[in-house]
Amino acid sequence: MREEIEFLPPRRFGMVLQTIISVVLLIAGLFGVWRALQTDIGSAMLLYLLPSLLVLGAVPILMYHAYALYNANYKIERDGIRLRWGLRLVDIPITTIQWVYPTDQLDVRLPLPLIRWPGAVMGVRHVPGEGQVEYLASRTRNLILIATPERAYAISPQNPTGFMHTYQRCTEMGSFTPIAARSVHPTLFISRVWSALPARIVLLAGAILSLSLFLWVSLSIPSRPQIHLRFLPDGSPGNLVPAIRLLLLPFLNTFIFLTNLFTGMYFFRNESSQHLAYLLWGSSAVTSSLFLVAVYFILGAGQFR
Repeated sequence: MREEIEFLPPRRFGMVLQTIISVVLLIAGLFGVWRALQTDIGSAMLLYLLPSLLVLGAVPILMYHAYALYNANYKIERDGIRLRWGLRLVDIPITTIQWVYPTDQLDVRLPLPLIRWPGAVMGVRHVPGEGQVEYLASRTRNLILIATPERAYAISPQNPTGFMHTYQRCTEMGSFTPIAARSVHPTLFISRVWSALPARIVLLAGAILSLSLFLWVSLSIPSRPQIHLRFLPDGSPGNLVPAIRLLLLPFLNTFIFLTNLFTGMYFFRNESSQHLAYLLWGSSAVTSSLFLVAVYFILGAGQFR
């Protein structure tokens, strides 16, 4: 039985920071959408709506990085080193490790990823004369560099000294059965989702319906200056509003589709929870269908002027 010693990256500050920023962006995005609903002028509505959608689009990215940090770990055993950062998995056989060394003691200054923030120092940089360095870290200092023939990996164990001592002890013990080399990227997981026929059908249905909704609304707005966007309790059309407000429906539908898409991918990882992924992706197609029906009734209600 193999004995693994686990090291974790510093988490607290990165998790708190990314969570706070996600909540702030979510509130700001929802506020922008709410203000767009209250605006009668078309250009002013777009002024609120477009930045709000960009802000809301950043929330899933931050949430993924928070999830990746929460699940990140570095494991050392006498047969190799295992690195995990979100959906990125790397298994390095002990026989392919050339050296392990703290980056602050290297002669070469390593370039950091261009896009980074506390809790998410990820990316690949090329070092002239040294090759590629892939960062799987939560901070930019006290890093450990693991060199292999293909590339080096910069990691940030909370206890760098303990990591180095453990690695040295494992190499002294030797290995009879090195672990198999493995390198799994998030794109490989996306390919696995796409290769499943039921998942492909459901996702394509949701995407086609979402695109149809957006095209229908976009083509209908120029010929209708105003529309009845709501109905009164007695079923009669409400007050007329600028037709550009109808864009709220495809934008809201797109946000729901993307949220269900990424959440479903999280559940698709495990076979026991894949039914939840299909439920979310199927609900996106149903939601798009309901929005299409709503647009049909809105465009057919009352007299447009």
